[in-house]
Amino acid sequence: MQAERTSPSLTPLAEAASNNAVTSEAGFGILEVVVSMFLLSIMAMSYIPLLLNSVKDTATNTTIATATQIVNEQIEGARAVRSQQATTPSCADITQFLAVTPAPVVDPRGVTLVPTWSAPTCPATYPGVVRAAVSVTKLSATTPIASAVTFIFVKRAV
Repeated sequence: MQAERTSPSLTPLAEAASNNAVTSEAGFGILEVVVSMFLLSIMAMSYIPLLLNSVKDTATNTTIATATQIVNEQIEGARAVRSQQATTPSCADITQFLAVTPAPVVDPRGVTLVPTWSAPTCPATYPGVVRAAVSVTKLSATTPIASAVTFIFVKRAV
């Protein structure tokens, strides 16, 4: 009879160390790194249009906000008009103020904004209200960016 050959038995600790050495991988392989970079680049590409639209919207909103601020300043200036001897403005005071062309304003982006007043409408009877409308457009454009109408109380024509 032949004697069976048996391999020497390993202790449990040596067997575990032997298994770890064969199956253990340290770190990521080049394939995993390439795949993850590819996935990250696809995700980044999907956000580029969103980023570009955000920049455009921010620029547009800056111009609109500046135009709105100019409209508010012009209206407050028209409401504050008074002749030296009067406590309330007259229609002539308002008309004279609105006849002066306001200076163009350059917003933070470098866009030139031009405020313009429409001709005021004086009331038929006094006391009454003067209708005044202001709008702000870009230089060499016709479409207003911001506009407003206000009514200013007047007691007399002159």
